[in-house]
Formats: sequence, C-alpha cells, structure tokens
Amino acid sequence: MKIAVGSAVAALVATAVVVPSVLPTSAEDYRSAALTAAEQSLSQVRTTELMVTADIDGKVLPPYRSSVLWQARDALATAADDFTAEQIPDTASISLHDECAPLLTEASAEIAAVTAAADVSPDDERAMATRLHKTGELLAGFLERHR
Repeated sequence: MKIAVGSAVAALVATAVVVPSVLPTSAEDYRSAALTAAEQSLSQVRTTELMVTADIDGKVLPPYRSSVLWQARDALATAADDFTAEQIPDTASISLHDECAPLLTEASAEIAAVTAAADVSPDDERAMATRLHKTGELLAGFLERHR
C-alpha cells in the first residue's frame, strides 16, 4: 500500500512538472516572453551605456567595469535563451520573433564589443556609448509597439 501511494505521489509531482513544459505556447505567452526578453536586454544596454559614459569621464574602476559587463552578458544570454526556448505558436508570433530576435542579437553584440575593448580611446568609447544608445532606443521602441 505504501509503495502504491508513493508511486502515485511521484506520478502526480512528475505530471505537475512535466505537463506545463510540454504544453504548446499561446500567442500571449510568446508575446510576454518577447517583452520580458526585450525589457531585460534594454535594462542591460542602458546600464552598460551609463557605465561607458562614466568610464569616459574617468569615474569607473576596472573591477566595477568587469562586474557590470559580466552581469550584462549573463542577463542577455539568459533573456535570449528564455525567449528562443519558447515555441512560436502562430504566424503572428513569427513576425514578433523576427522583430525581437535581431534586437536581442544586437544588444549582445554591443555588450560584447564593450567587453572586448579593454583599453580604447575616449573617441572609441563615445562611439560605443552612441551604439548602445541606438540599440536601447530600438528596444524601447519595440516595447512601446507591443505593450
């Protein structure tokens, strides 16, 4: 009897964990995932832009710079992974995907460029800040259109 009850509990727990992960994604769930990924990316792009601007003014120490960039890369990777893990549920969601995915890629590329540029001139840092600002504006526009 104890074995049967234990097996039933284990099956119930497994069902509670497995079933939600295999159910198809709805269009609203997909839209929510896209918005969440874009919000997280925008946050990291804006934070990195602020850090680069402060670095131009000589107000950033290398450990802080490294920490900000590590956090940005990690958060962007998580946001992109979470978004791409979602199943595209319908044709309307395909256009949402085609608009959001390149923005996430661009945000990651901009953060990678800042990360790779350990010692650059102030002019190069200004160019990076400008590119980050542009990417942030694109992400903000995406969020405004789809909220």
